[in-house]
Amino acid sequence: MIKVAIAGVGGMGGLHFNIYNDAEGIELVAACDVREDMLKNKVGERNIRIYTDFEEMLKNEKADIIDISTPSYLHAEYAIKALEAGFNVICEKPMTLDSKSAEAVKLAAKKSGKLFMVAHVIRFMKNYIYLKNVIESKKYGRLLRLDMKRISAYPGWSWDNWMLDEKRSGLTPFDLTIHDVDFMQYLFGEPKDIQCVHYKFKGNNDYIVANHIYDGFTVSTEAAWYNADMPFSSSFFAVFENGYLSMEKGSLSENGEKVDLEKTDEIKDTGINLSNVDGYALELQYFADCVKNGRVPEKVTVESSEKSIALIERMKKCAVEI
Repeated sequence: MIKVAIAGVGGMGGLHFNIYNDAEGIELVAACDVREDMLKNKVGERNIRIYTDFEEMLKNEKADIIDISTPSYLHAEYAIKALEAGFNVICEKPMTLDSKSAEAVKLAAKKSGKLFMVAHVIRFMKNYIYLKNVIESKKYGRLLRLDMKRISAYPGWSWDNWMLDEKRSGLTPFDLTIHDVDFMQYLFGEPKDIQCVHYKFKGNNDYIVANHIYDGFTVSTEAAWYNADMPFSSSFFAVFENGYLSMEKGSLSENGEKVDLEKTDEIKDTGINLSNVDGYALELQYFADCVKNGRVPEKVTVESSEKSIALIERMKKCAVEI
């Protein structure tokens, strides 16, 4: 049984909390959050020890994994402390909010000898795995263009409004675009050139749009918070020499025909049976299996996550701000 202690149980941490409680072979033994009343309500009658101080949890617990699902600005500090205390660590994205901190986390992981992985969830999502395999197999010839989008209302729900503070969240580049940029560089490496526009946070609106230019094809990424009552949506549209893939509202279509992901054999690179398992559960199970078997995570390496941070910085540096 792999034992997990989690830091942060709001937002993504709340999702991780629920997954651990339903997972086989994983036991959630402790949880930490500064909001004690919320934490107690979340834990309820479960046999999970409660902390409001992260360092106290590190001192008292003997968990196999520390899950860091705190606000983004705490990722580097908490990851380094957990690694130095001798824990394996899975950390929500983004890895950090700058390359200097990402390098510090990488060095701490190397020095500790413990396993570290960033939870880049779309690498584990069925629609994106299908896309990856179609691209790599050249089923429809060469990729010509890939467009990826993430759109939502501005996150006014965040604790202490931390997501609306650039120093604590990095705004849409680090909160939303990081997903698609990470998947892009996971597949293709770094682009030759980037053309980017960033509408810097004004009136609760923030968006960043970019064209990433590779040899023979381009990838566009668009991410936005809008001051409007609208649901979160993510999508992609991939055009090949002889066909296309489209994903909208979680539904994948191939040349206009819906793809049944439970029946296709195109998903085969995860090493874990995907049936009835979503990406969030799969990434946590994947890391737990790595810890159980003493295997360095190959699907999301520390170096790859560090490159995604550097790529966001590169986008921001060349962006035209409006």
